Amino acid sequence: MTGLNALGFYPDEKTSHKGRLMKVENKVVVRFQDGRLLKGYTHDFFPNKETFHLTTREGGVDPAEVHVSKLKAVFFVKNFEGKKDHRKADDPVIMDKLKKTPGFKLKIKFTDGEDMFVLTQGYEPTRKGFFVFSADPDSTWERAYVVKQATQEVNRFR
Repeated sequence: MTGLNALGFYPDEKTSHKGRLMKVENKVVVRFQDGRLLKGYTHDFFPNKETFHLTTREGGVDPAEVHVSKLKAVFFVKNFEGKKDHRKADDPVIMDKLKKTPGFKLKIKFTDGEDMFVLTQGYEPTRKGFFVFSADPDSTWERAYVVKQATQEVNRFR
C-alpha cells in the first residue's frame, strides 16, 4: 500500500461527512490487447501500479486482479450501456471540436489498428501509459488511461 496523502488518508480512501473512511469506486471499462472487454468497478487503479482490482458489482466482493501490461486502455465511464450510435474517432463534429479546443491533441494508433483522436494534459513517451480525454461531449467515457505498449504510434496534431 502506498503512503498517506496530504489529508492523512490512503489515496483510494476519502472521508464521509461523518468522518468514516469510504473507498472511492470508479466505474470502468477495461479493454485488453487481445480484444477482451470487462466492465466493473475499481478502487485501486493507479498509473504507477502493475495491477489493480475489478469487481463486477458496486461494493462487490471477490475482486479479480487485472495486470496493466495486458491492457489496451482503462476507460472511466459514466455508465456501462454505451451508445450504439456513437461518433467515430474521425467524425467531422469531433475533429472540429478538437481543433477549436486549446491544449494538447493526440492521434493514437493502436497495435490492433484502431485510431483515437483525443485531448491530453501531457504525453511523455518514456512512461508506461498516459491519460486522455474525449473531445465528444456526448461520449460515455470521461477519461481513459492508455497503455503505451498497446500503441503503435502516438502523434501530436493541431
